[in-house]
Amino acid sequence: MNSREAIDAKQESLAEDLGMSDRQYRDWERQRKPIPRSRLDDLAQALRLDDAGRRQLYRLTGHLAPLPGSFSGDERLLELTERWVDVHIHRQSAPACLTDGAWNVVAANDAYHQLFDAVSPHPLNHPAVNTLRWTLFHPDAPHMLGAWREAWMLPNLCQFALALQNNQSDPQLRGIREEIAGRPELEKAYLHTVPGLLAQPSEYPDDEDGVVREILAGPGGFTPVLLTTAIPSHARDHGFRAVTLSLEASEQTERSC
Repeated sequence: MNSREAIDAKQESLAEDLGMSDRQYRDWERQRKPIPRSRLDDLAQALRLDDAGRRQLYRLTGHLAPLPGSFSGDERLLELTERWVDVHIHRQSAPACLTDGAWNVVAANDAYHQLFDAVSPHPLNHPAVNTLRWTLFHPDAPHMLGAWREAWMLPNLCQFALALQNNQSDPQLRGIREEIAGRPELEKAYLHTVPGLLAQPSEYPDDEDGVVREILAGPGGFTPVLLTTAIPSHARDHGFRAVTLSLEASEQTERSC
């Protein structure tokens, strides 16, 4: 309803735009009946939502964010992923998200959204949109992610380099590479530091399962967070990966932002 009021639209006019009765639309808005996934894009367009709003609409109605590119029409992949996400993401109490092969967030639970609630909005670089772009490009990342360069930025650059090496034609990965090239600190690390790290795979492995890092999770300062990863077997070949960020119960580390 807030989105409808933001564009000063009446229920009747939206119902007409969507080719449905006023009663059917009211049932959607009052959550008396679920909104079919097949109508979400139509509703987003009628409400004039931007991409971030569209993704939020999918999340609030219990559906996965639209799968990228060639995956978008794969109904079987979508069905299996939705079932997997229900068990392994939404039923987790710790912050958790599922990303595709280009680090686009396909699904995330409420705890994940709450963890990053204070991050400034951005259509591409927000942690609820793309975890790699968030870590590398968002101006809030160096302040929220403890030991940002060594613990977060460099490992992510290593993972990106491996992904690009295996899929050089992917337009999303190539776009990220171009943006890295436009940022001197990242480009220098990518060209001169990452190759040496990749020569020592035990230093920055592609699999981060069990790694402990630090994140600013509230006013008390930085808190250790345990990263655990899982790869859905049905989407292994598509690069899908789930990450759970378990905030450690140990004493928070005092650190200046």
